[in-house]
Amino acid sequence: MILRMVDDFLGKLLGNPARAKLLRVFVLNGSEAFTAAAVGKRAGVASAAAQKEIKVLEQLSIVKKGKLSITLAGSGKRVAAKKQKEPTWTLNHDFKHAAALSQFVHQTSPVEYKRVLAALKGAGRIATVVLSGSFTGDPVRPADIIVAGDGINESRLDQAIKALEPVFGWEIRYAAFTTPEFRYRLTIQDRLIRDTLDYPHVVLVDKTGLL
Repeated sequence: MILRMVDDFLGKLLGNPARAKLLRVFVLNGSEAFTAAAVGKRAGVASAAAQKEIKVLEQLSIVKKGKLSITLAGSGKRVAAKKQKEPTWTLNHDFKHAAALSQFVHQTSPVEYKRVLAALKGAGRIATVVLSGSFTGDPVRPADIIVAGDGINESRLDQAIKALEPVFGWEIRYAAFTTPEFRYRLTIQDRLIRDTLDYPHVVLVDKTGLL
């Protein structure tokens, strides 16, 4: 596979990178509700800019304020709208162009493979990197990234994953193993590994030749 950087076509088309990043977060996390601060953080957009662009997206009926009890993104807590201290927004699935917009955003969202590898490089001696889940349009898979290697620094790996989240617009789930552990899990047909490799996935690194 040829690894290449993909331009943010959506940002160029809209002529507004901040709006494109926020739109991508809302579409790729269609069931989640976000405060302005939360969606801005996820998208890597300053709070003031996020609030401004959310208003535009709301005026276009692409997003709407939460009215029902929802789970706040990143908190795992279910909160009734009337008890929320801050307003929240979610993708408006009743928007007449919602399906077409969702398909377009998914097709034009950049999968920057080199950026993934560069971010993970500082976490240790990486031997295997597999993309699955949201990277392949199948968020029900158990992990978005599987990493195997030696001397992996868990703290640095976690920081690297969090740094990638604004790039792609979603909360990235990952699993990390030592190379021997990954080899063993392949041997015993481990469920997490099989639920990844038996479905569409992208192998970015396979230094051990196990895949």
